[in-house]
Amino acid sequence: MSYTAAENVVQNSTWAATNMFYMLLVPALVLWYAYWRMSRRHLYELADKLNGPPGLPLIGNALEFTGGSADIFKNVVNKSAPFDKEAVVRLWIGSRLLVFLYDPRDVEVILSSHVHIDKAEEYRFFKPWLGNGLLISTGYFIDLFNANSRAVVDKLKKEAGDFDCHDYMSECTVEILL
Repeated sequence: MSYTAAENVVQNSTWAATNMFYMLLVPALVLWYAYWRMSRRHLYELADKLNGPPGLPLIGNALEFTGGSADIFKNVVNKSAPFDKEAVVRLWIGSRLLVFLYDPRDVEVILSSHVHIDKAEEYRFFKPWLGNGLLISTGYFIDLFNANSRAVVDKLKKEAGDFDCHDYMSECTVEILL
């Protein structure tokens, strides 16, 4: 076998391996996307019932969230202006659905609920620094309030007469939040 013939065999086998890889990869990606899309079908059906600016495939409305804080705010206000009479507006950032509530009564229902207070998935990155405080808690904050209020009461018992409680309350607030 000559050197040129050996090169052709290697090139052909490399080409065949690359083709085989893509022949397996493309159907796997298509199946994964179909499964992912089907598992989120209910989310898409509900999101379609809400008004909001149209988004691009795959990135949604992410282009409105580029630039500095002032630019992002202007873009969001300009894009949501046609929907200012709506109580609820939706935006897509990639595959993440964002729902904006404009009616204070709707906001009150969400904020006063003990059921719908799970934080976004991104909050898990802050857990090593912030612990289980109120900022990243998911509903079990009464025990936290009780423990911190007992601690501040114990500290206040040591004081006599008139004193400034600001430092004690500030410390308690930070402990509850973090």
